[in-house]
Amino acid sequence: MHPQTTATTATTTNCQSTSGRAIIRSTSERQTLNSLVRASALFKTAYEDGILFEDASKYKEEAYFIAYFADSFRKRARTLSDLDVVLLSYPSAKVAGGSPYSNGGAASSGGRPGSSSSSVGSGGQQPQVTATQASTPWYHARILNGPAEFSERVVANHKAIVEISEQFINKMKYPTLLFNTTTTTTTTATDDKEAKAEKEKEAAGLKQKYLKEGTPATDTEKQTIIRGLYRLWLISLVYGANTIPEPGERNVDSDFGRMMACYRCLGGLKYWDVKVIQVLMAFLLKELKPVFWYYKRIEKVVNDGVLKGDFPEAVAEEIYTDRYFNTFMTTEFPHNAASWLNHSPKPLLLSERFSTLSSVIKSTTPKRPNEESLRFFLAKDVLKWHARELQNPWSVISGNEFSENVPLRPLCRLAGDGLGHKLPDTATPAVKKSAWLVVELGRQESTETDFWGAVWDDERLRGWGYCLPKFEEEGSGKKAWKGHLRRLSSRLKLH
Repeated sequence: MHPQTTATTATTTNCQSTSGRAIIRSTSERQTLNSLVRASALFKTAYEDGILFEDASKYKEEAYFIAYFADSFRKRARTLSDLDVVLLSYPSAKVAGGSPYSNGGAASSGGRPGSSSSSVGSGGQQPQVTATQASTPWYHARILNGPAEFSERVVANHKAIVEISEQFINKMKYPTLLFNTTTTTTTTATDDKEAKAEKEKEAAGLKQKYLKEGTPATDTEKQTIIRGLYRLWLISLVYGANTIPEPGERNVDSDFGRMMACYRCLGGLKYWDVKVIQVLMAFLLKELKPVFWYYKRIEKVVNDGVLKGDFPEAVAEEIYTDRYFNTFMTTEFPHNAASWLNHSPKPLLLSERFSTLSSVIKSTTPKRPNEESLRFFLAKDVLKWHARELQNPWSVISGNEFSENVPLRPLCRLAGDGLGHKLPDTATPAVKKSAWLVVELGRQESTETDFWGAVWDDERLRGWGYCLPKFEEEGSGKKAWKGHLRRLSSRLKLH
């Protein structure tokens, strides 16, 4: 194509996108919208894309950052220090106090966070990064006024995210505690298979009633889920980034990379914001695990390449699932995710996509045992964020945050502390609250507290009959709250 023609086409597309957004903002034009949409397919496309762009802009902290940087995360080789510079352009990045591996966030001799040695962004710009973020990030101007490709990315990304959010709502908008307690009730020796089947049928019917007849998701709930999916995508991009060793080093420091990614992407969020991300990740893992296991009997890459050693069965199963799920999150999510979720009941339809994942794993599996790709730790690091934080000396979460600052939510089946495991009589209310937030709300199959309910509004939760937890003093002795949490999380294997 002639350069002038290409430029004209790009200009026209950009104008269409801009015009679509301008018309949406103009209430005086609304009376003519229907006739214009019917008369012009081109206008219809511009109008619909304008609506999507406006909706995506509600989540611009994540949506604009991802639209501008996502491609370079995958394609451009960066050291972890350089990657950290990019993350500091994310408005919600944890910056107060700097990185635990650096002195007050300043550049260190080891090439840690704060280094400014890289050029970042799709256009190679090198913005100055400071601990105090500007009210409007520099790359927003590129999204709003730059080439059409940026606004087109925002629209395409938002379509994919919204589709996943709709699937989550359609499958998970029910009180899982009612379903869990019905299906996990201990049966006696006299119970027969027919009685058990009848209970499961009753539970399935109850679930479908809530999904089909329950109150539609509110705007607040939809926004909570969509924002959580964007944030989940962001941390997945960081874990799947194309990283190279620091100058003078032979390997990428994977442990530091994991810490940096979680610290920057999760450390600046409040407890319930992180819990939403964990719920959404757990949902995707729950939906996709059966697909991965369907192909395990013929899978070669992980079975023959990674699991050659003498692993206990449970460990081998976890490694296999994590390899495929984490690679899915760093390569297929979100644009191909809807296809996976649609076809998860019929895994045979996903053979081509599964083969694609196998190829990626084969090309990224370390050649030496002491090398590990960041992507392989994604699910575990995100799902265990709070438990790990409370056991680390460089924790960004203080005891006071859990005992005083995190508001309680109605997520318990019955009145009480909502704990599935009894704590010592000497446990204080503050310890019990921390145990509820860190341990019980990390158990997806709990029959006392609804892990999955964190994405829904309190009004819906109360309508389901859920209660606030109540933590009371049982003994006069007082022990360090962290000591209790360490012992409890150790017993429940939350390390």
